[in-house]
Amino acid sequence: MDKISLAGDLGSGKSTVAKILIDALGAEYYSTGSIVRGIAERMGMTIGELNVYMESHPEIDIEIDNGIAALSDDPRMLIIDSRMAWHFTKGTFKVYLSTDVETASVRIMHANRTGEHVATLEETIECTKGRRESEKKRYFAQYGVDITDLSNYSLVVDTTYAKPDEVADVILSCFDKWREDNSLTFCYLSPERLNFISGEYDADKLAEYSSALDRGEQIPPVKVFETDGEFYIEEGTELVFAHTFNFSTYVPAVLVKGEIGEREYIKMKNSL
Repeated sequence: MDKISLAGDLGSGKSTVAKILIDALGAEYYSTGSIVRGIAERMGMTIGELNVYMESHPEIDIEIDNGIAALSDDPRMLIIDSRMAWHFTKGTFKVYLSTDVETASVRIMHANRTGEHVATLEETIECTKGRRESEKKRYFAQYGVDITDLSNYSLVVDTTYAKPDEVADVILSCFDKWREDNSLTFCYLSPERLNFISGEYDADKLAEYSSALDRGEQIPPVKVFETDGEFYIEEGTELVFAHTFNFSTYVPAVLVKGEIGEREYIKMKNSL
């Protein structure tokens, strides 16, 4: 049966969304995160300390990754919460949950998992960034893959401002389409998450797209690129404003290559 692999930013809500998907699909749950937390507790380390330790002790990753590779032949419907299942488990619908680091750190603190946060929000943000960089370094060194390269995934969905059931609804909808055509890819981002260049939009196009949404019609996806966890509009600012005025939870997007260069961007949420 088809399987869904859930990767994503720390604190992006993978375990919460996984529970909803399990109930909706009658699936079973497999989490490498709980395995890693158990190892850290046994070794008397925080998660951050264990990540650094694993950079020079690849045998831990190898054991974990051999386990998720073996799931390729498992006949069960599975929701696999794992950084590397998209790479090792064959035939999965590869989902990446994205969230901004501040929101992620607040969630990590509220979850109160042993060894995953420190005393203040600022310290937790730095700890979260450090853990992510350690994981990126480790997996690239061991397997030659960049876990933050969003082109690895079938679906990228933002969890920063959406409710868990809204995130799950997007995953289930895209999963159904993917089952019909495994070549399809999807990206759904919260309008507030996007960065745009002030003044660079066409008022007539904005009015056209807003009217189309009011009539319940679909409009084209916005083109965006990602750099260091931030999303920037490459083309289609009018589309994002139209969705914002329509109170849309998500903006359908297409990920493209781009760079900030000399351009000055403004965070969408700061301009609303």
